[in-house]
Amino acid sequence: MRRRLLLGAALLVAGLALSHGHALAWGCVASASDGAYGYSYNWPSEQDAELTALNECEARSSSGDCQTESCDPTQ
Repeated sequence: MRRRLLLGAALLVAGLALSHGHALAWGCVASASDGAYGYSYNWPSEQDAELTALNECEARSSSGDCQTESCDPTQ
């Protein structure tokens, strides 16, 4: 009986650790009128993800009018 209880507790702890192992991360997409784009993924904050996507877009764009299309959290 004690062995079953310990096994059940170990499985519960392992399950909780695995289910909470992935932190929330952000990803964004930015685009410009000339078709240039930039994207980001796996950033800890929405602001960092947005800045990265915009910087990538600006580096590829000749029009210089990049705007964020979307930002989403992922797990």
